[in-house]
Amino acid sequence: MEAVLFPCPRNREASHPQTMANWAELPIDLINEIAKRVKVIEDFIAFGAVCTSWRTAASKQNFDVLSPQVPLLMLGAKDDDYREFYSLSKKKVSRIFLPEAGGRECLPSEGWLCTVANNTGEMNLLHPFSRIKIQLPSRKDLLSFHGLDYLERAREGKRWHCIDKAILSANPSLTSDYTLLVHYYGGGSCLAFWRPGDLNWTEIDVVTDGGVCNMIFCKGQFYSVSYCGEVWAYDIAGPSITQPSVQTRLLAELEDDMFKLPSVQFYLVELSGALLLVTRYAIKSIGEDPNGTFKSFKFKISELDITKGKFKEEDLKTLGDSSIFLGRNGASCVDSSKFSGIKPNHIYFTDDWLEYGRNEEGGAGRDMGAYNIEDGTIESFYPRLSNLMVADDWEASPE
Repeated sequence: MEAVLFPCPRNREASHPQTMANWAELPIDLINEIAKRVKVIEDFIAFGAVCTSWRTAASKQNFDVLSPQVPLLMLGAKDDDYREFYSLSKKKVSRIFLPEAGGRECLPSEGWLCTVANNTGEMNLLHPFSRIKIQLPSRKDLLSFHGLDYLERAREGKRWHCIDKAILSANPSLTSDYTLLVHYYGGGSCLAFWRPGDLNWTEIDVVTDGGVCNMIFCKGQFYSVSYCGEVWAYDIAGPSITQPSVQTRLLAELEDDMFKLPSVQFYLVELSGALLLVTRYAIKSIGEDPNGTFKSFKFKISELDITKGKFKEEDLKTLGDSSIFLGRNGASCVDSSKFSGIKPNHIYFTDDWLEYGRNEEGGAGRDMGAYNIEDGTIESFYPRLSNLMVADDWEASPE
């Protein structure tokens, strides 16, 4: 059975009340069987909006949380209790009631959002569909490591942004054995982690002077890449070890000087067990954009040999049926053959040039598109609707 996008019940009820009543009167066993056959998260959410009995069937138990999902693009916040997500496969925007995300930075990972309150520094893991929250130590606790906790004092008209990345080792919906790694600025580039049961963050000594550009969890370890092209590995003790501890090592380093350009970004992504480094090149589009935001024009993919601690000599020229998604908080890879509307051998990217155009009139969020690895062409898409902040990639799963 093909997954079907069911319409909003309010519209149906207004025009076909008898049809609506018939849907509600279907046997619950049949409704449960229908729910189990819906494989796409967006359709599953719409399924639960049909009526009360269908909403009851739209539970975690009736959805295969391990089924592959196309990452949704999380758009910039607006001044209401909703957040918007753009579906590449359906080419449309969905609005989700999520007041818990209001006035907060949202960093997506493993289908959850790490939220940071702009005014108080309160931090949580938030599931955007069930709206379940997991309380984390606060931003003030992070800043206290560096004697900067005074920055949390109320300051009229000002917001303190210091946390820009958060990566989970596993989905909290599936296991309690996970670790959250965050990158923040506390007088420099800083890392810290938290595990369920820990009372506070544990700080990690960051050796690189290049800052952390991107992070990933792959094969049981966290990895980061700096703006200077250094790849570091972090072996963090699991929750079975009471005392939090971490071992760090420099894994590999780029030898050329391309990273000296301000318009280069790095991303780490896993593809079929291999760790890849994606390099994104951009130019400042002053002539086309009065805000002077960046415009990506080329991508390069390098494979990292974890055992030998060096990059393979030949760049990766094809992804086969796979596609890579790049965003502010990380990168992911999907098999495009399993989804409609997703092109194989492409790199989909959102605008994550945080330092540029963020506070300009009209905002940022314009550098979004799909890069064809075979011929190097770029198809720009959805350039106008994300004009408040940057868009994040976010892989969804129900709680």
